[in-house]
Amino acid sequence: MGYKHLNLPKDNDEFPEGLILVSGKNSYGKSTILEGVLFAFFGPRIFRGRNAESFITYGVQEKAEIYVYFIFDKKKYYIYRKWGRTGSIITKLFEWVKNRKVYQEVKRFNTEKFFEISSEQAMNTVFVRQGEVEELANKRGAELREMIIDLFRLNIIDDALSFLDNESKGKKYEKENLEKLRVPIERINNDINRIEKENSQLRKLITEQEKKKVNYEQKINDLPSNELISQLENLYNQLKSTNDKFLSYKNDFKVKIKKTDLSIGDFESQDTIINRIKTYTENKIKLKKEKNELDKKREATIKGLGKTNGRIEDIKKSINKMEKSLKFTIKKEGKKIALCPTCQNELTKEHYDEMIQKFTNDIKLNQNKVKSISQILTSFNNNIKNSQDKLDAIKENITIHQGLKLDFENYKKYESELRKIEKELKSFLSAYGTQFKNLSIEGIKELSSEKEKVSVELKALTNSLDEKKAKLQAEQERIGQLRNEILKMKDLEKKIGDYEVDIDHINKAKEFVRRFVTEYMVVKRLVKNIALTTDKYIKDFTSGQYSDLLLDLSGTRKTGLSLRIKDNYNGEYESTEVLSGGDRTALGIALRLAISELMSSIRPTKDSPKRNPKIDFLLLDEPLAALDETRRERILKHLIKSKSFSQIFLITHTTIPPDIHAHKIIVDKDISTGISKARFEKPTVII
Repeated sequence: MGYKHLNLPKDNDEFPEGLILVSGKNSYGKSTILEGVLFAFFGPRIFRGRNAESFITYGVQEKAEIYVYFIFDKKKYYIYRKWGRTGSIITKLFEWVKNRKVYQEVKRFNTEKFFEISSEQAMNTVFVRQGEVEELANKRGAELREMIIDLFRLNIIDDALSFLDNESKGKKYEKENLEKLRVPIERINNDINRIEKENSQLRKLITEQEKKKVNYEQKINDLPSNELISQLENLYNQLKSTNDKFLSYKNDFKVKIKKTDLSIGDFESQDTIINRIKTYTENKIKLKKEKNELDKKREATIKGLGKTNGRIEDIKKSINKMEKSLKFTIKKEGKKIALCPTCQNELTKEHYDEMIQKFTNDIKLNQNKVKSISQILTSFNNNIKNSQDKLDAIKENITIHQGLKLDFENYKKYESELRKIEKELKSFLSAYGTQFKNLSIEGIKELSSEKEKVSVELKALTNSLDEKKAKLQAEQERIGQLRNEILKMKDLEKKIGDYEVDIDHINKAKEFVRRFVTEYMVVKRLVKNIALTTDKYIKDFTSGQYSDLLLDLSGTRKTGLSLRIKDNYNGEYESTEVLSGGDRTALGIALRLAISELMSSIRPTKDSPKRNPKIDFLLLDEPLAALDETRRERILKHLIKSKSFSQIFLITHTTIPPDIHAHKIIVDKDISTGISKARFEKPTVII
């Protein structure tokens, strides 16, 4: 992040026990140091929604590394993490081997199991982010209740209730399923009788439809085949389509040819029209070549005109330069002399006038050339336009002749196809005409429609017969199933009774667990311990105004936690919602310290496995910002004396009272480079 390289403390010394203040201006990198410790322990999960690349702030670097050395269970360790811009992270844990005096890697370790604390628990106890102290005191009852239950692993009770609920739901579900399956035997016998009557009616319908099917099949056999009907329809359709195309192309050709000097006779021999198109094409190529040559000459003339105009501009610039740069002075002889701006030689006024006159003559000469070239260019433009007009006329003639030639070929082609189809139709009618009652187009359509209708009805009848036969067979099988079902109903009553007994036992077990949590675990143990531990801090933190915290965790997930505190000024217990901002912050710190302290001693039940966190340090980020100087001093003095935690790292940018002597990490930043630096300082006065 902001640190290109950081080593605290120097020379691989250990941080001392007790309170260590981290001070420096905002945005200098104070929080980064504490976040680095948590990142080393728990990885990127402590930074919600942030990718690994964002931690690497220097463009030339492809990776970042962090080492944290620590002691717990009286053993030395260090944890190492490396992450790259691609997001890959390497994590390793090393343990100090005394007899070999080296660190040896611990294989296959799980961070949360190793420290016996989850990342979520750490973020609620070990590490307090900026603003979270106030947030803890301002939490809604339901949120605070759930947080405390999760921290102290009371969710095992919720897990037990959830397990019992699932068991109860399962039993009820199985019982309901059995009850849904239970059918009175009398109703089953009624179903059997009803199905047998329906099957008798079904057999009669099948017999009638089979007779009707034979009649349909005979009617279809008496009509021409679908293939012959389709062939005749296609011949009629082809005849009409081809005749329409023939007449269309022929009429179109006759209309177009009237607009030209051609006649139909010119197209009887294709050579005549082809030669005409060829002559037009040759003339087009010749004209195009002539036009291209004129274009080239015009371009050359334009270039010449540009050069002449350029020479005129150059001469004018030379005259202007001489007029601006020459300064004539009178010599002893009475002559006007100036220095040439180009060669630095003396130049007389007479010589200067001669040069100006020469330049003026050159301008007039070139201007005459411009007029002459412009006239030539106009001539070229006129000739090019005439050539283009002739070229366009030739192209139009070629297009007209080619179109007429294509139209003539098309109408002749369709005329030939028309005669061929007429011959095929005559041959077909000669061979198969006797099978058709009406050979007209309308008659063929009626025949095709009639046969299609009979075929559809035959198909529908066949499907209906198949369905009825399948239904008859299925109903016969259903009668057999119903008779077997009568035997199964006798076994259901016993199973349903067994499930009812199980459900009653589960409900009694759930009531016992609820009473155990409310009356023993929460009221008698957890609430009492949290309140007593918080009281150690809150009276001192609020200058004696508040004490005797009352917690009520007996609510549900919905109603949550009730939190009240005694106001020693009026002797009344007040809701924490009426406290001032500073008092709520002080209460939040007291609660946070109490909860963190109890994490090492509270177990859900006497027989629960002892899996208390082994981390006994605190990382506090700006918890004092909302407090006045008196409260800050009281809290700092308490933290200095605290024996509940081996080390407390506290970030602050507020003024530290002069009588507070603590170890310090001083954070600084080079504004020009954006690189942060930090150093460790011991107090000048013995703590």
